[in-house]
This record gives sequence, C-alpha cells and structure tokens, in this order.
Amino acid sequence: MLYRADTVLPIVGAPIPDGAVRIEGEHIVALGPAGELPPLPGERVTELGACTLLPGLINAHCHLDYTHFRGAISPGHSFTEWIKNINALRRSFGPADFIESIAEGFELLQAGGTTTVANIESLPELLPLLPVPPLRTWWFLELIDVRQRLNSEETLLGALSFFDQHPEWLGGFGLSPHAPYTASVDLYRLARAVGDGHGMLATTHIAESVEEHDMFNHARGPLFDFLAEMGRDNSDCGQGSPLSHLVEHGVIGPNWIIAHLNYLQDYDYELIAQSGVSAVHCPKCHAYFGHARFPLRELRDRGVNICLGTDSLASNNALDMRSEMREVAQVHGLSDREALEMGTINGARALSQKGRIGELSPGALADLVALPYPESTLSDPYRRVVQSHGAPRLLVVNGVERTSYHGRGV
Repeated sequence: MLYRADTVLPIVGAPIPDGAVRIEGEHIVALGPAGELPPLPGERVTELGACTLLPGLINAHCHLDYTHFRGAISPGHSFTEWIKNINALRRSFGPADFIESIAEGFELLQAGGTTTVANIESLPELLPLLPVPPLRTWWFLELIDVRQRLNSEETLLGALSFFDQHPEWLGGFGLSPHAPYTASVDLYRLARAVGDGHGMLATTHIAESVEEHDMFNHARGPLFDFLAEMGRDNSDCGQGSPLSHLVEHGVIGPNWIIAHLNYLQDYDYELIAQSGVSAVHCPKCHAYFGHARFPLRELRDRGVNICLGTDSLASNNALDMRSEMREVAQVHGLSDREALEMGTINGARALSQKGRIGELSPGALADLVALPYPESTLSDPYRRVVQSHGAPRLLVVNGVERTSYHGRGV
C-alpha cells in the first residue's frame, strides 16, 4: 500500500514535500519523495492531496470512562469539590453508560488524529464487555485502597489475565495506583513489584492540586479533612511533598508515567530526574482548574521526558491532541515542532515504544494520520499540523484504515 501526500512529516527526519509512505502489513517499509517511490506492480495507491501525512498522535493520559461527563462539572470548584462531584456522577452511571462513554471517547480520539492512548480504567470489570478497541490502547487498571485494601498479587494478576486471552487488542496493559492520597505506599509497592516482575508499565497522578500539596506538606486543607472523614490514616502527611513521599519509599521507577506534577518543591526536581520517570502534562485540564504555571522548563532542563494528554472530559471540552499542543505552545512559548514532538515521539518513549510508534520510519508500526491543511496559508509543516482543526482524511492503525470516526476536530 502506498500513500502520497503534499507533505510527509516523519517527526524523526526532515519534512518531505510531495512525499510517499509505503506500508506492508503492520509496518512501514519505506518513505521518501513520491518520485523515488514509484508504485510496485499491482500496488494500491492512495492520493491524499493537500494534507500532512504523519505518525498518529499519542495521548499519554486519558480517562475514557468519563467521556459522557463533558460539561457536567463547571470550572471554579475546588479540587476536593470536583472529586466529590465526579464520585456522585460515577454512582449515577451503570455499566452500559460507561461502555457507551468509552466508545464515544474512542470516536473523539480518532476524530482528532490519535492512534494510541494510555487509558486509566477505573472499572476493569467492563473490559470483557467491550468490543475490540479501534486504537492502540494501554489499559492501566486503577488501584485505590483509601477505603478498602487491595493487597493480593494474585488479585491483580487475575484481573490482568484478561489481556493474555485477548491478543487481538493492540497496545498493552499496566497498573495505576490512583494518587498518593487514595493509594497507600503498600499498594504502590505492590504495583511496582507486579509491574517489574511481569514487564508492565505503571502510571499515577502526583502533585496535581494545591490541596494535595497542602495535605502532604502541611497536613491541612480541604483534601486532608475530606480524606480524614473517610477514614484515611493521614499520619504520612506533614512530612514532605507527595512525590518525595513515594520516592523515599522506592515505589516509583523508570517504567512509570507520572501525570500532572503541577505543585513541586525545589527538591522534587532532582528526585524526578533521578527516578527516570516520564511526565504527562494535560494543558487544557490544567487551565480548567486554574493551576499555577506548569514547571515545563524546569523539568525539561533536567532531562525529564514530557509528553501530553487530554485527561478526561470531566475537566476538558475535547479529546483532540492538537488543541493540547496549541495550548502548551501558547502558554510556554514552545515551537510547533516541540509541541508536536510532545504528542508523538515523547509519548512513544513514555510507553517504552521508541522507534515503534510516534514516528514514520522503516520498521515502525503503521500508525498514520493525514491531517488537512488549515484554512489559513501556512508554510511551516509543523505549524500546519498544530493549527489543523479538521477531521483526518485518513487514519491507519497497525496497517488497517479506520473509517468509523466522524465530525470535526477541535
């Protein structure tokens, strides 16, 4: 199969005007100027025209369960009130509602050009009820023991055995202790032991809100009080940052993806750099909550891999990675190329998939998207992608064209 486009953007190489990409089965086998890649005998050729052909975008932090919560919680609530509201919404939903929510989330991701998503699954019992996901998906099973303790490796492995029985599901799986305030050190320790022992990734939320910061650093605040009322043993609070709380216990490491990291102490930066974790910034969710400025430069200066995610529609209005790129570029003065790399190769690195996804190169998996040029005339190929709003002209996942997405991007 040969795809031709006015611009091919490999991410790991220079843009190719009037370019072409050849795929065979699940992989890219060649790319270059169209004049140097003539069709093979009997080969199907797709002319994409005035658009950019690039690797599918990677959403490194998402909660598809909550897609139907869009607009249900207005901005301006405290983080603790937001948690109470989302818990109430969860209780009002049944399994069928969540399944529909996940399906709509996949549609929205495809409409924005995403081919890979790291999804936090809060209801693993839904997985046997789902159809084969249309995208390359890492399912991270959410772990919480603020009310009841989950302390059995056998229990975790039993839940994860689902994936061994479904090899047709692209992507992978892992564990997600929710956050230091809802998951004990013992649960984090169990997640790391299971992950390290079975070659799995892990993800978690750390230092998301000022209320979490106050809880751990100062043993006070609305989140501290709310969780104390729920019966949480808050004796681990008042001893340092939530990040240092976990690092000092040795429960996070290089195979971890840390979402948010919005409120950090000076000593946290070196801890992050030394731990080898990847960070996920969710720019529009960040703006929704009105958080303090994300320390992007401070983390990048220490070599931390930073990728992008949308979080959920309970704190966002879209699952379109291009809008996240525009937000991070505008707020932090990044180039369009830097923003696009955060949504492609940086996400691949976080998922331990460097060289396989997030780039167009011989041997990489055939995950492609063709995005139309924006209406305004732009000469920079990276800017054309970031400023694109329309739905893809083409979406290919693992060598298979996807046609179920609809509507426009955001």
